[in-house]
Amino acid sequence: MRILIVEDEFLIAMDVEDAVRSLGHYILGPVGTLDDAKAVGSDADVALVDVRLRDGVTGPAIADHLHERGVTVIFTTGNPEAVIDSKSAIGILPKPYDPHAVNSAIEYAVSRREGRNPAVPRGMLKLSRA
Repeated sequence: MRILIVEDEFLIAMDVEDAVRSLGHYILGPVGTLDDAKAVGSDADVALVDVRLRDGVTGPAIADHLHERGVTVIFTTGNPEAVIDSKSAIGILPKPYDPHAVNSAIEYAVSRREGRNPAVPRGMLKLSRA
C-alpha cells in the first residue's frame, strides 16, 4: 500500500515514516501543507493527516480532498476533542502515539480498504460517520 504522511513536525514525521516502513508499505511524503498534500495525495491508498499544519487547521480540507479520490484517511492530532466528526476520515489517532499505535492504525485502514470490518484498534478513536 502507498501511505501518505501529512505531518509538519519533522521528528514526528520521521517516527511515523519508520513505523510505516517497518510494515513494508511505500511512503509518500511526509508533506506539511494543504497544497503539498493535494499535489501527491491522489497517489495514496491510505493517509495519516495531522489536523493542524503549518498552514493552519487544514487537515479536514485535506481529508475531504483525499476522500473524494478514494484515499482512506486517519486524522492525527494532539487535541482529538476538537475534531469535528467527518465523513472523510475513518478515525483519529491521538498524539502522542507510539509506533505500535501507528502500525495498528495502518493495519485497520488497510483492512477497511479491503472491505473487512475490523475492530477499531486500541488507542484509536472511530468517527461516528466512518
